Amino acid sequence: MVVVLELDGDDAFDPYARPTALEHGSVTIRPKEEQTYTERPNPNINNFSNALGCYPIVTQLTQYIDLNTLHALSRTCRQFRANLLQYRTRLVQQTLHCGNESTPGPFSDHYSRRSVLVSGRVSPCARDMVSDCRRCGHIICRNCAHKPPSASLLRQRHRRLCSKCLATPLPQLSRHWQDPCTCDSSVYLCAPCGTGLNVADTNYLRIWTWRTRYSTYLGGLGTGVGEGNEGVKCWRGEKCVAAQEVEVEIDCSEEGRTSDRESSESDSERHWPEGEGKEERAGYWQQEIEGIGGVVKKKIRKRVRMGKTVKEWEDERDGKDEVLGREARGEARSWCGWCGRVVWGEKDQKAFGGAPESQGGF
Repeated sequence: MVVVLELDGDDAFDPYARPTALEHGSVTIRPKEEQTYTERPNPNINNFSNALGCYPIVTQLTQYIDLNTLHALSRTCRQFRANLLQYRTRLVQQTLHCGNESTPGPFSDHYSRRSVLVSGRVSPCARDMVSDCRRCGHIICRNCAHKPPSASLLRQRHRRLCSKCLATPLPQLSRHWQDPCTCDSSVYLCAPCGTGLNVADTNYLRIWTWRTRYSTYLGGLGTGVGEGNEGVKCWRGEKCVAAQEVEVEIDCSEEGRTSDRESSESDSERHWPEGEGKEERAGYWQQEIEGIGGVVKKKIRKRVRMGKTVKEWEDERDGKDEVLGREARGEARSWCGWCGRVVWGEKDQKAFGGAPESQGGF
């Protein structure tokens, strides 16, 4: 802005003199003091920004976020930063803590035995990256998180579902249907849940390999594999939509009999009929068998809930397509063996608008 001053030649120059308005053509130039401005409204003042200025509300909110999330919230706008800056010291102390930081429990014993977690050295729990385990929900930090598997093993995490679980709507299938599996972008598991993932994937794939080798489609005599209740069960197990109770036989020794019953007291009430199984006597539900070397073992019968038999495709039997190829390519809905959540298929992505985004972990 340019201010034009008219100075009289006869009068002495006064640096504190008030400038007068001049007219130049049709434009009137006025002094800065006489100009009026309209105040611009602040768009960042809303109900949420007012809530951030209330100490009881912001302290409750801070207990569910880590330092990184709190820092990102303060950088949203200047109004948010001004509201949070007045409580900075207290808010930093009240952010989300790792569950293994100071509270003893079953997880602390496991982590104490494992000196090598992620970086190969023992380090205190972090406060900047804290979130819940994608499988069990235990709060862990980045130092206590299990090292994620290699990206080349992502295709082996899929588990096949039965026809009933495939046709069931997602809201009725899983309570985490809005936050499904995102292991392809980020894997955030605690050490107990992350241990043995590769072994579990290998054992599940060997089941399908064994079925293919002993199937009549390869010219064998056939052993009845895949007929009746001998097929591969739905991975959801007793939570399967079409789960049913079947009898299974378990061979155990005299020592294993006591530990098995003590570890499943609630199951014994459900699976053992009234008057049977609670006493150490032979019968239909408990039989004694003489094994090799005269060792007497016991065979136990139980009724357990098992999932429905899954479908086996013809091209997988003939070897034209890889095992679980439809699930790995995202054509069919499956279940993740790592995080224990549903993996969307093509129909689910079309129904809910694209692939799911990562909402947990880092």
